[in-house]
This record gives sequence, structure tokens and C-alpha cells, in this order.
Amino acid sequence: MKLLRAKTGINKIILDLNDLVYIKSMTPLLELLEGEELINPIEVLKHHISTEPRMGASGVPYKEKQFSVYRGSQRVQAAKELGYTHIEGVIINE
Repeated sequence: MKLLRAKTGINKIILDLNDLVYIKSMTPLLELLEGEELINPIEVLKHHISTEPRMGASGVPYKEKQFSVYRGSQRVQAAKELGYTHIEGVIINE
């Protein structure tokens, strides 16, 4: 596990980058790519996972998500490009 740690923040949790739903069209945060430290953790929303299968558009099974990025999609993009597997974040809706 390669973890991108944030310098600030309380109640941080470790999130697997592969488990996050985020805006993939965002450009990676240039400051991180240039070697600066991650100052603030990403902010995520925690979702309720349904126990019953649900269908999405055109009857395709809906993929349940536990966390979606509220603020920090650029930080997630940069972390992936830099080879990190995990990032620190805070849940903002608990």
C-alpha cells in the first residue's frame, strides 16, 4: 500500500483509490505532480449500500458505491498518476 498523506485534517480515514467515484475528466493537481505535499485530505460522501440489487439505465445492474469524492477529484487524479494506491480523506456527511 502506497499512501498519500495529508498534512492537516482531523478524523481522517484511508481510502483505496480504486473504490472512489470521482470526476475523471478533471486534470491532475499540478502542485502534487510537481512534488508538493498534500495539504488537505479529500472530502468524500459516504453512501448507503442497498442490500437488494438495483437496476440502472437500460436495465444494467447498478454498481453500488460506498464513497464519492465531494472535493478533491484533482488530488485523486494526481495521486493515481504518482503511483499511490490510497489517499487520506474525511467523510463530510456523518
